[in-house]
Amino acid sequence: MYKVCLVVPGWHYWANPSRIQPLYELYFATLIEEKLAEEVEVSIVDTRGLRQDQRLFHIPKKDLYIYWIPKTGDYTWTRKLVAELKQSYPMAKHAAGGTHIDIFPDESMKDFDAVMVGPGEGSLLSLIKDAQQNTLQKLYRSDYKDFPFGDFSFMRRHFLPETAIVNSLLFEKYGKNIRSTCVLFSRGCAFRCKFCVYNVPSMVQMRSPKSMLEEIQYLKSEYHIDAINLKDEICIPVSRTIAVEYMEAIGRGKVSWRGQTTVLGITEEKMALAKKTGCVELAIGVESASQQVLDIINKGITLDQVRGFINLARKYDIRIKMCLVFGLPGEPENIVNLTKAFVEETNPDYVSLSGLDPIPGSDIYNNYKEYGIKYIDQDWEKHAHLMFRFSDYEEVGLPFEYELSNKWGKTFSREKLAENTRIMQRYLREQNKTY
Repeated sequence: MYKVCLVVPGWHYWANPSRIQPLYELYFATLIEEKLAEEVEVSIVDTRGLRQDQRLFHIPKKDLYIYWIPKTGDYTWTRKLVAELKQSYPMAKHAAGGTHIDIFPDESMKDFDAVMVGPGEGSLLSLIKDAQQNTLQKLYRSDYKDFPFGDFSFMRRHFLPETAIVNSLLFEKYGKNIRSTCVLFSRGCAFRCKFCVYNVPSMVQMRSPKSMLEEIQYLKSEYHIDAINLKDEICIPVSRTIAVEYMEAIGRGKVSWRGQTTVLGITEEKMALAKKTGCVELAIGVESASQQVLDIINKGITLDQVRGFINLARKYDIRIKMCLVFGLPGEPENIVNLTKAFVEETNPDYVSLSGLDPIPGSDIYNNYKEYGIKYIDQDWEKHAHLMFRFSDYEEVGLPFEYELSNKWGKTFSREKLAENTRIMQRYLREQNKTY
């Protein structure tokens, strides 16, 4: 039987890469098993937590290795692994897809035997069949609009041990030993923030309420899950009709839940329903305490809308995690004090602060000179946004340098951006607002 292996990268930029689950690898493994069970044996190898010199010992010989690379920070790690595997298993083939591949297909074709541009569902099965018949093509291309997320089965988890699926870390602020895992009920984002590439696809594709409930029931039955962390880009849809159906489906599953969302389109009805259906925490992408910065990055929100959202969440006893980014274009000289003041005024329960990563594919990356950026490092291993959350000493992150000034005024040097981030992270730790 033809043997296919999906490889989970090391996620070296996470302090604890095992905290969340490799959802796309599980999703694609489910698809392969469902459609090609009679001719293909599919497995997942999880390399998270392994040292680089250990990983080869944990990857058995297979006919085809598949890598899904949505984050640029994983590309170099994966490319090096492929080179090592080619030495160990010279007859095996290697294929990759994901957002980074979508952006750099030509570069990627030099490192992989085949690449997929667009949704994996559109190419994966054809690619595997071609590999079986030794007719593998270099490029497989499909369009997200032709492969709605809701047309496919929810991901099964039996490909990995339970310890890789369930943990108590995701809801550690809500009690001990809360069995939790991550889910993905929709993909894509319709917003056009200048620093982001997580709007892939550039539309929101929802799964049906029936499918969502079936997955929750499966997780409760097979893994005794108490709570779920929604990894959707927007966990409370802007559309009232969709939001109500979406949250009511979760409510029927009788689990606690948390996720990230937008402050746009929120109403008291939606917030009340979130609470009623088990929501305990919402993360909101505020990005900056400067309205000028929000306008520059096309965030489409105001600080007053953020204030209103937080007040409404507090009314319904839903905790708030405020997500911020330092290093965005147009930051004023007093950005640290401005941010501290905004945090003190709004008093979110938690704050997640990142450093800007001009991600390939984003408008800031594509048109970096318009934002006053001198250069962006092309060493993909230096691309990450999580900085100084648990330590003051990190080398990965802020892979760029501004000119001395841009159209909005004086800029910060990379060293000063790093120092601003350290200062703010220390402050947030002192205020017990990080986890």
